[in-house]
Amino acid sequence: MNREATPLSIGKATYLCAASGEVLAAGTPCMSAIRENATRHLERLDFSMTAWLDGARPEGMICFWKTIMPAADHKRGIVIDDEAVEEIFERLAGDDRPNRIAIRWLLAMILLRKRRLKQLRVEHREEKEFWLFARRGAVEGAAPVEVLRPELDESAVQALADELGEIAAFDA
Repeated sequence: MNREATPLSIGKATYLCAASGEVLAAGTPCMSAIRENATRHLERLDFSMTAWLDGARPEGMICFWKTIMPAADHKRGIVIDDEAVEEIFERLAGDDRPNRIAIRWLLAMILLRKRRLKQLRVEHREEKEFWLFARRGAVEGAAPVEVLRPELDESAVQALADELGEIAAFDA
């Protein structure tokens, strides 16, 4: 199977409110969101708490979180709990856009590492690779969770992991 790299870029803190344009200083509470933009790329947008509470939301939003605007030289991202990772993973089920398939694949690998999913088998259908998982604590005979492996080479998977790591720290 041919695996071609797909460029994925999420980005770092913008320090500007996407709704009002106001500067978000380091230490300021804010809301951050990831969306798929008109060019089908993932991007991060930051919002002041005032704008967010007034209803500002980006079109194409995949997920959002409350955070504190980091100092410009700060390296660590936010920590997302297991339930939030699972929620995003579930929301992406059935979405056939390449960026979303890649994010869901990466989330499945995170959930596998955290032992929230258990790998059952790999199936090949219509020249595609599907990984089947069981949820931790699932009753015997429950339908498996199916995840399409994106058509990314290993360097692209690593680049995706690095990009996601810029916005969230997934501690084991």
